[in-house]
Amino acid sequence: MKKDSEKIEKTLAAAYLNRQGPEPGPDWEASVMRSVRNIPDVSEKARWHHLIGRLFWEICPAACAVIIFLAIASFRLNVVPVEDLAQMVTTDDAIEVMLADSNG
Repeated sequence: MKKDSEKIEKTLAAAYLNRQGPEPGPDWEASVMRSVRNIPDVSEKARWHHLIGRLFWEICPAACAVIIFLAIASFRLNVVPVEDLAQMVTTDDAIEVMLADSNG
């Protein structure tokens, strides 16, 4: 049993060493070397603009969902901004109507 497993291991090792496969071309070597050059150095720390850029793209979908939700909610609830209410109260017609109502 042990001799059989050793024989199988030797056969597999010989087959692995003598394998014939396609040789990578110069384009493949160039792309590998380009990717190796682009790998950041281990000692190089991440800069703040890289961190903010990554954080932006991680938060962006959630922020868009919140904005869409708030827009739909304000549309459905007919939310009127405070400035519009103040403008309605301070117009001349509204003051006349209020004064006429308060005087009886």
